[in-house]
Amino acid sequence: MRCVLENIRLVTAGNDTRATRVAIDSGRIAAWDDACPRGWPAEDGGGLLLLPGAIDPHVHFDDPGYTWREDFAHGSRAALAGGVTTVCDMPDTCVPPVTTRAALDHKVNAVLPRMHCDAAFWAGVSANAIESGDWRRGMDELWAAGVIGFKTYALSGMETFRHLEYAQLRDVLRHAAQLGALVGIHAEDAGIVAACRAAHKGATDAAAFAASRPVEAEVAAIRRVGELAGETGARIHIVHLSSASGAAEVSRLRAAGVDVTAETCPQYLAFSDEDLERLGTALKCAPVVKSAAERDGLWQALGGAVSFLATDHAPCPAREKETRTFDEAYSGMPGVELLLPFALSFGYHAGRLTLEQVASLTSGNAAQRFGLAPRKGRLDPGADADFALVDLDEKWTVSGAALRSKGQVTPFEGMTFRGRVRQTWLRGQKVFSHDSSAPARGTVVRRGGAYSFTDART
Repeated sequence: MRCVLENIRLVTAGNDTRATRVAIDSGRIAAWDDACPRGWPAEDGGGLLLLPGAIDPHVHFDDPGYTWREDFAHGSRAALAGGVTTVCDMPDTCVPPVTTRAALDHKVNAVLPRMHCDAAFWAGVSANAIESGDWRRGMDELWAAGVIGFKTYALSGMETFRHLEYAQLRDVLRHAAQLGALVGIHAEDAGIVAACRAAHKGATDAAAFAASRPVEAEVAAIRRVGELAGETGARIHIVHLSSASGAAEVSRLRAAGVDVTAETCPQYLAFSDEDLERLGTALKCAPVVKSAAERDGLWQALGGAVSFLATDHAPCPAREKETRTFDEAYSGMPGVELLLPFALSFGYHAGRLTLEQVASLTSGNAAQRFGLAPRKGRLDPGADADFALVDLDEKWTVSGAALRSKGQVTPFEGMTFRGRVRQTWLRGQKVFSHDSSAPARGTVVRRGGAYSFTDART
C-alpha cells in the first residue's frame, strides 16, 4: 500500500511543531514534506499531532495460561487504542513460563492469531529453571531466537517463577555478559521484605502492605545487582522503578561505569502511599507506590536515570480485587491504553515534559535499548510507519468500563486526562480511530528489527 498522510503536525524540537506530510510505502516511511511523491492516494490526518507509535516495554498479557485476567486479543486492542504499536511481553505470567526455546515457540504460536499490535518478547531465568534444567543452554537458544532480554526477580511471589538468590543472579549475569544479553530485574531485596513482613505479622491492611515493601528494599536490591553487573560486565535494566531513591542509585551505578537503565510507570508518578487507603486494592501493585516525596523526585529523574516509561500492564477481574483483605487482592492493574495519554496529560500539560521528551520516553529510548531500532521508535525514512495521531487538547475522563483490557479496575477511574489518541497507524495501516477501528494484524518483532521466530507473519 502506498499513500501520503497529509494535514498533520510533527514535533521538531522541544514543544515546537510544524505542518507536514509523510509518504508511506509497503508499511514503511518513504519520505517527508516536499520529497513525498506526487499522485499517491492521500489520507487526511485532521490536523492532529503525529508521534512515533508508542512502545510499552513491560506488559503481562498472560497468554497462554492465565487468560481469565488478560489475553493478546484484548491487550493488543487496548494498546492500539492508546497509540501503542509495539509491546514487550513478559515471560513469567504464561504457561509455561518462557525459560526455554520450546516455551517461546509455544507462546508465539498460541498468540499470533489474536495479536493486533506488534510484539517483542522477554525470556526469563527463574530459580525453577536453574533447578530443573540446563538454563545456560536455554539462554543461548532464546537469545539466538531474538528475545529482547531475560527477566529475573530479586523478589517474587510466584511459585512458578521463583526469585533468584544473589549467587544465582551472579551466574546468570555472567552468562548474559558472554552473550551480550540484557537482564531485566525486579529489584526488591527479599531479605529486607521478609524482615518487614515479620514485623507486621498478622496485619492485612494497605498500610501494612506498604510497610512490608519499603524504599530501602528497592535501593538495596538495585545496589547489589548493580555491583554484580559491574563485576560480571553484564547489561542490566531495572523494571518498574518506584522511587526517587532508587533512581539516585541507578545514577550512581551509571557514573561508576555500570551499563544500567531503568523504567518507571504511571502509577508511581501519579500516586503515593497516601492514596492507598482511598483507592484501596485498585492501586495495589508490586512494588508498592511510595511517598509523595519519592513520587515527585521520580518525575525529576525522567530522561536521566529513568530512560523510558512502561506500564507493567497486569489487569485482573474485579473479583480478584474485591477481596476480604488488601493483602489477599491481586497485585496489578491495566495500563497499556493509558501510557501515552498519561505522558501527555501529566507530563506535557503539567509542564514536566516537552513533546520531544514524550516521544523519547514512550518510544525512541525503549526501541534503542531493546534492539528494536531502527525499525521501531523512529520517524526516519525506512522505519516502520507506526504512528499515534493525538489531539493534544481534548479532555476526557478515564472509565475502567471503557478500557479494552479484560481487567478494568483502575486507580485512574474518574480522573480527567488532557490529550487523546485519535488515530493509530501500524506499519502503514490505520488500525485504530477513536470512532471506529479496523482489523489489525500484529506480528512478532525480533531483536534487531526482523519479523519472525518460527512462523511469524509479514
